[in-house]
Amino acid sequence: MSDVERLSLWFKIGRSTLDVARSFLKEDEAPMLFNYIKIAFRNIARHKVYSLINILGLAIGIAAVILIFLYIDLEYSFDNFHRNNDRIFRVSFKMYRNKIFEGDTYVFVPPVGPAIKSDIPEVEEYTRISTARSPYLIYSDKVFKVDNLVYADSTFFNLFDFEFFLGDRGKALTSPDSIVLTKETAEKFFGDKNPVGEIIHDNDNHAFTVTGVTDNPPLNSHIQFNALVSFSTLYENPDNHMGWNGGNQYITYVLLKKNVIPSTVEAKLPDLMWKNLNESLSALNISFEAYFQPLEDIHLYYNEDSMSIKTNVYIFITIAIFILFIACINFINLTTARSTKRAKEIGIRKVLGAHKKALIIQFLSESVLLSLFALAIALVFVELAMPEYNELIERQIRIADSFGFSLILGLAALLVITGVFAGLYPAVRLSSFQPTKTLKGETAAGRPRVTLRNILVIVQFALSISLISATFLINLQLNYLKGKDPGFDKENIIVLPLINDEMQIHAKEIKNELSKIPKVVSLTASSEVPSSGFTVNGYALEGFTTPMMINVVDVDEDYLKTFNLKIVQGRAFNDEISTDKDNYLINETLAHQASWTDPIGKMIARDGRHQVIGVVKDFNFATLHEKIEPLIITNQPWRDRFSLISVKITGGNTKETLNRIEKVWHKFAEDCPFEYSFLDESFDQIYKSEIKFKQIFFYFSAFAIFIALLGLFGLAAYTIEQRTKEIGIRKILGASFSEIIAMLTRGFLMPVVIANLIAIPVTCWFINNWLENFAYRIDMSWWTFLGAACISMLIALITVAYHAVKAALTDPVKALRYE
Repeated sequence: MSDVERLSLWFKIGRSTLDVARSFLKEDEAPMLFNYIKIAFRNIARHKVYSLINILGLAIGIAAVILIFLYIDLEYSFDNFHRNNDRIFRVSFKMYRNKIFEGDTYVFVPPVGPAIKSDIPEVEEYTRISTARSPYLIYSDKVFKVDNLVYADSTFFNLFDFEFFLGDRGKALTSPDSIVLTKETAEKFFGDKNPVGEIIHDNDNHAFTVTGVTDNPPLNSHIQFNALVSFSTLYENPDNHMGWNGGNQYITYVLLKKNVIPSTVEAKLPDLMWKNLNESLSALNISFEAYFQPLEDIHLYYNEDSMSIKTNVYIFITIAIFILFIACINFINLTTARSTKRAKEIGIRKVLGAHKKALIIQFLSESVLLSLFALAIALVFVELAMPEYNELIERQIRIADSFGFSLILGLAALLVITGVFAGLYPAVRLSSFQPTKTLKGETAAGRPRVTLRNILVIVQFALSISLISATFLINLQLNYLKGKDPGFDKENIIVLPLINDEMQIHAKEIKNELSKIPKVVSLTASSEVPSSGFTVNGYALEGFTTPMMINVVDVDEDYLKTFNLKIVQGRAFNDEISTDKDNYLINETLAHQASWTDPIGKMIARDGRHQVIGVVKDFNFATLHEKIEPLIITNQPWRDRFSLISVKITGGNTKETLNRIEKVWHKFAEDCPFEYSFLDESFDQIYKSEIKFKQIFFYFSAFAIFIALLGLFGLAAYTIEQRTKEIGIRKILGASFSEIIAMLTRGFLMPVVIANLIAIPVTCWFINNWLENFAYRIDMSWWTFLGAACISMLIALITVAYHAVKAALTDPVKALRYE
């Protein structure tokens, strides 16, 4: 949207608002609207402190709401930039064993797409992509690791509207060994040069021809890539197993024809699956059910992290409502508390003929005007906070980019809702004063007003205390995850990827070279390391009629020693026993699920029969979101090659040890940059999203608590000010300093005590729901809530004490003269 269009839209919104206001007023009252606004300005200027508290509280609340809105808007905007997004679906599969559901995956075998296109006429097109790879790409003397390299069908750009810069969009991925680079990747290798037609190699010396350059995928795309290789390239290598019994490494998308109802197509999928796969698996009592996942819903409902994303979205929406509600409560409390100051003004206006409706409009105009000031300040706060906020949520949101119709409408609605919601009760309340009573000064004692104010303070602090308690508990859970023993050593372990064929073939020689480094304690070659889980394959266990899906990791004989894994039955692998290449180790969970009281000697079938020679003590090889699952440990890697070497070192002078390891690396990977990671740091990365969630939750909770305290500060100031003469009389009659302090603080602390009693069950419910995402979780202790209660009492006491002490120290003679 251009600046002119934005200004025009703002003008239309403003004009519509005035039209609504005019329709509400009588014809002879309309000219008075601007007079009310003028009076509102005077009242704001006359009561600077209270106006500042109201504006600042609303500004912080609105700023927090805008920041949350921008985050939520991005999460809900995923994949909406594709022209046919309402007709594109990802094919996913539910697995059943003995008709019992066992799992759901969208990563499956490659023939699914062609079969759907061939058998179902309602499908217009399909495309497939592989799971992401991270090879090194080489051009001339430039070598870069390219994360998110994806194999994609020739129809990829027919379904997805990623912007294409150079090359032929329709043919770029047609020929084998073709590669399309993103703009960012192309600039790394070629600078400003046109790369189309250039040859680029991977670290296995496979040559690819650059056939196009596409834009970097936007942040709100669930498909992320830095390079695309033609899918037909995969068929050149028979080891890729591209049939129905192939490896589950591919994702299929379909484009339905216009006006086709997805459910009618899904109804045809069972026959397709039976013909191609389920019939052959029926003897094993295994079946797969295919279904469609709408493209627009994938990010929030069907990805691995969708549950945590949805949880975050709902939590932040709740926090946004809390924050705005707390800010509005401040306004209501301060305005009603100051009602006696306006009582005579209202009485005089009524005597002079002012109607109740006109008074309501006047007070609402003051409220909306305060909201307008708050909104302007809030936008400044948002712009200042945006760099740190983007870093926190790991996004690149710019408020200028989001400045579309929805944001403008949202801000206008926020302005009106905040102003009207915060000002409606005070406006109705104040306009209801009887002129005969207000002119006599009889409005100060209204008990209903005090009761409502106390209720609002209780609600406000109940919300704040809930946020304090939740912050404590979230922090405790994440500290528990970080400190929990996973059952293996992860400290001082350096993981080296064997990035090409040369390194994988010479894994033993690399190990021998690395073992000569003084600080190296032990090292092992493997297919994977414990962190976020292992590969899953199907195995036939002795005594079972159907196969089981079991996690598996391929290791050499030093794996258990390096990671300090314990054998609880049998023995470990021994490189001097040649038959161990065909033997298996299992974990305690597998032995338990198989009901093997004596697992040693049991047989497991997959590509031959394998004997169990040992049982490893359970360890958390996946995240602590999941319970420990069955595991098989083999001594025979796929294609006789391991992909990783883990090096355990002693502490101290790590830099020198890394320099020595790098020299060994370059002996076997001369052209590739040295790459390594520390296992403990990789393990911590698994919980990065939870850590980010904790930080965001903490900041927004702090905003809510600050706004609540700001309101309490203003309310305490005004309430104690109203009791100045009472304090003077009490001091003259002999009341001590401590008695006056206790009298003044008691009325404010009681609502906080009640708020604690309300907040505890609310927080328990919320945290219990959040903790359901974790298989390993803390127990909520009573001291957590006691701590939150004490903190809330303390900060409330400190907030009120400033005014209480000031009032208690006032000269009683001056207090009695106070007007």
